[in-house]
Amino acid sequence: MTHADLVFVNGTVLTMDDDLPVAGAVAVRDGVIVHTGADAGDWIGPRTEVVDLGGRVLLPGINDSHLHACGFGLNRPPFSLDVALGSIAAVRAAVADAVRETPRGEWIRGTGWDTSTLAECVADPRRQPTAADLDMVAPDHPVLLQDFSGHVTWVNSRAMELAGISGGHGHGGLLHDGDQAAVQRVLPSPTPRERAQVLRDVLATLNREGITSFTEPGLGPGGQHSFFGGMSAGVLDTFAELAVAGELTARVSVLGLPSPMSGASVAETAAYLASPPDLTGVDPRLVRLLGVKVFADGIPPSGTAWMHEEYPSGGHGALCVHGHTEAARGEELAEILRLVHTAGLQLGIHVIGSRGIDAVVDALASVAREHPRPDARHYLIHGQFASKQALAKLGELGYGINMQPAIQGLLSDQMREMFGDATADNEWPARSALDLGVATACSSDAPVTFPDWRAGVASLLSRASRASGRVSGAWERIGLEEALRCYTANGARQDFAESWKGSITPGKVADLCVSGARAPEEIPSAPVEMTVFDGAVVFAAD
Repeated sequence: MTHADLVFVNGTVLTMDDDLPVAGAVAVRDGVIVHTGADAGDWIGPRTEVVDLGGRVLLPGINDSHLHACGFGLNRPPFSLDVALGSIAAVRAAVADAVRETPRGEWIRGTGWDTSTLAECVADPRRQPTAADLDMVAPDHPVLLQDFSGHVTWVNSRAMELAGISGGHGHGGLLHDGDQAAVQRVLPSPTPRERAQVLRDVLATLNREGITSFTEPGLGPGGQHSFFGGMSAGVLDTFAELAVAGELTARVSVLGLPSPMSGASVAETAAYLASPPDLTGVDPRLVRLLGVKVFADGIPPSGTAWMHEEYPSGGHGALCVHGHTEAARGEELAEILRLVHTAGLQLGIHVIGSRGIDAVVDALASVAREHPRPDARHYLIHGQFASKQALAKLGELGYGINMQPAIQGLLSDQMREMFGDATADNEWPARSALDLGVATACSSDAPVTFPDWRAGVASLLSRASRASGRVSGAWERIGLEEALRCYTANGARQDFAESWKGSITPGKVADLCVSGARAPEEIPSAPVEMTVFDGAVVFAAD
């Protein structure tokens, strides 16, 4: 018998495989799982590395199925200030500190602010961050501060001048969705060498979190001016270079991005599909282009998600695709979806608002009816306010949804204030989605939240809000095994890869995560202690 290279023994192995849900040992050879069972004594030879789990839990490698890796790296120090602070005054002080250390005229970048936590905005919802707030401490430095979501940018007057934005000193200062590109395009982009180092650092961070697969949800010409260039077409080139060089320690699924956050058009989509990126020579189990991302609407905090419910300030939001009327935008969206569907690619559609979701699901159903295609696996991204009726249609189509449970904990109180208890209690409907047969995967949406899947699992189990601790929509809770599947096997399905990853099953790749938990219920609070990618240990705690 040929012995294994790596064996795990004396643990609780949660396989995510229905044929053997729990095991005690796992054997790995040549990067592939060759055995799961009660023990693995027969697989141990003189050169086998044996890991005694000591009762700890072994999981499949985590699949963060919606994570802006390059954007995450570029939105962290040293590239970006951390301005996830509790007041405008505190943000202003952080910018003032940066001004003292930055040569005059050079850019100051930051990320993470949130009006729902800025004390001045909480005290008076009419109070918003302004250019004047930043001009006070940075009159000669252009300043660009991205909010936590990536959908709003706060700039000073100098940045607006460089971008050619009118308004004069001290006026305006907030740019939403696609309007952000005006300033992002005059911001110096990272060099290819800097981008490669950013991704190496991010991969190391992800490995420390047990992550061995992730989806980059939007790289292409539409992302050139988003996340400081972290969604540009060049990022895919860098992933390919790292893969060929043997430096990639996670599997990357990619959605192309023909259009920016607002104004998606048929013309841009057709042009992208006519000349897609070339990944010849790259191992498809390391980097794959699976489909296209489409922004259908915006986000509730900025009033740009298309809701049936009215916003406190009035209005309902709208679709954010090209078109000057509601009917024209609906037609544009439907044709974009048709183009991608008939091209044989997967659709990942950013849509949050209740009315936007209904429009997207109806359009998907129409396209599927007119152009039948088996197992397309299109999915909604976020789907925060999906109704049971919309979810039932998705389930019938065999389509999916990708949710970010940690965001629920961050924003539930704000959503409750905006739309009331009934609407807030039914947001992020994980239980309903699973019950209605919707393929449900979960993710961090980093840099919106840190890529800590355990926080997402905890939120799925509790659905507690951040500020009040109130349990929100307890009927939408799901169980621990279901939650873990949303971060492992279900993500593999979204990637069309369930035949070779996502569970601890003989014949699948050896991507594994060792939790410090001694019992399954401890997983959400336990540290990751080891990560194995393709049979090699890429992280081990001291």
